[in-house]
Amino acid sequence: MTKRQLGFLFIALGVTAVLGLFALDIVRAGQHQGIGPAQKQAMVAAGLAVLVGLTLLPLGNRPA
Repeated sequence: MTKRQLGFLFIALGVTAVLGLFALDIVRAGQHQGIGPAQKQAMVAAGLAVLVGLTLLPLGNRPA
């Protein structure tokens, strides 16, 4: 696996996590309003995964 592929993987996982959090919020819309503290922390973690992925993209095809 190259660093570029690993970067794409981190980006895909981070974006999927954020979309999943929003989908969960929509599905459970009747119980709570807005985004809670645990969801905020999960979004920060997903955002960091995306940032790590973006930093790996320019490294190209070097093995990880």
